[in-house]
Amino acid sequence: MVCKWVNKGLVVRLYPDEDMICKINQNIGNARFTWNHLLAEYQKTYILFKQHGYTRLKCNMTTFNAMLTMLKKEHDFLYLSESSSLQQVFRNLINAYKKFFNKNAGYPRFKSKHPKQSFRIQNINNNIRLQDNMLVLPKIGPVYYRTSKEYKRLLNSSNIKINNVTIKKSNGKYYAVFSIETTVTYLEKTLNVVGIDLGLKSLATLSNGLKITNLELTYEEKMIKKCQKRLSRKKYGSKRYQKLQRTYWKWQNKKNNKIRDAYHKLSRYITQKYDIICMENLSIKDMLQDTNQSVKLHRIGLASLVEKIKYKSNWYGKNFIQINRWFPSSKNCNNCGYYNKNLKLEEREWTCPKCKKHHDRDINAAKNILHEGFRIHMENLMNLRDWGDSTVILEAIASTAREVRILNIHM
Repeated sequence: MVCKWVNKGLVVRLYPDEDMICKINQNIGNARFTWNHLLAEYQKTYILFKQHGYTRLKCNMTTFNAMLTMLKKEHDFLYLSESSSLQQVFRNLINAYKKFFNKNAGYPRFKSKHPKQSFRIQNINNNIRLQDNMLVLPKIGPVYYRTSKEYKRLLNSSNIKINNVTIKKSNGKYYAVFSIETTVTYLEKTLNVVGIDLGLKSLATLSNGLKITNLELTYEEKMIKKCQKRLSRKKYGSKRYQKLQRTYWKWQNKKNNKIRDAYHKLSRYITQKYDIICMENLSIKDMLQDTNQSVKLHRIGLASLVEKIKYKSNWYGKNFIQINRWFPSSKNCNNCGYYNKNLKLEEREWTCPKCKKHHDRDINAAKNILHEGFRIHMENLMNLRDWGDSTVILEAIASTAREVRILNIHM
């Protein structure tokens, strides 16, 4: 069996008492305070540089570390937080600025008291410990936690390494997210290949004709809207407002957990059954610009499903291939290659005028995605021959022959 070291995130529920809640909220507030002050100071310098023609101000660990030291001297309450949690703040700020300068994200924004709040503690010299059902955190103390037997066994195993723990507050509940390094075993080869077309009518359509419908979330969304409507009429912060807010959070959690559970099961099924998985490289950001589709796209969360299939394929030794988003998968006939340029979005079925084959739009797209993805996969295999090593060439030829045989079986 082939094993591989991977990074995993494990979420466990925390049950802090009143004293622990105060300490956790203090750490969350300190992290937010540090972010806002460092961002404000850096922003002044950035504006000054920009006025003199410098469009990019280099930010590094040394600069922010000195700024954090000065900030601690001004505000003694920051010493109540574990040092690595505040250092993580300027690491996150450096990454935010790098994304901004590389034009991958907007300018970093100030943080507010949002329902989702968090701070992260690095595991340095094993300062994060697990004792029975207690999570011992530096400068906070032991916090009771609950999780599944599988997670508990994994967290207490000697074969893992805990990198850090993120404590977060979401919808009135407290969680600990463990970032760990552990080993996973490659799944057995099945000699199956698949192309997957994602959509709004059906969540996913497979090239073998299987259609996976969207989740039924009508009741949860109805209750969420009902709670939102009632909340708008309550006085903010009152007891009735807080009571209704807990009900609202409950339905939000039900909806999110239902989606998360279904996507984990679906991604596991796909990576377990297929060796080569081909999908489109969708631009969800561009698709959200369409007001007719944005509500449903937010509801089903296609990006989350793609990400889960992608990282699980990497974990378990499967080939995940994404084709170009501009590839005309729906308008090409998968039988003869005819391009139907007049095909409209509302047409769910069409007949090829050249070979007279009748197509289901989504199944036809899935088959074309499979063909294009397999072509890209074959090119990547053939490129191995450029290395000049005879062993690599023989392995590439053998692998190519095997992949061709697999595709011929499933055509």
